[in-house]
Amino acid sequence: MNDTKDHIRTVLKTCREVTAWRDGFDPGTAAWFTLVALAQETHRLLISLPAELLPEEERPSPAMAEILDALQDATKEGAK
Repeated sequence: MNDTKDHIRTVLKTCREVTAWRDGFDPGTAAWFTLVALAQETHRLLISLPAELLPEEERPSPAMAEILDALQDATKEGAK
């Protein structure tokens, strides 16, 4: 489990580096769009994992977890 958390931590760090990098790089290139899209989708995937898999510093606060659960429930109901 610790290996998984370490890998998640590394991927999130990379996503944040891409977010910081994109502001100073030429946004007109295909590489820019690809890298930014990859970082965004990776981040979305990681934050959709159960909180138990996330490193402690990445877990949402109890209040945020409640909001996220409500949003997820609303999304499921809207999809029906």
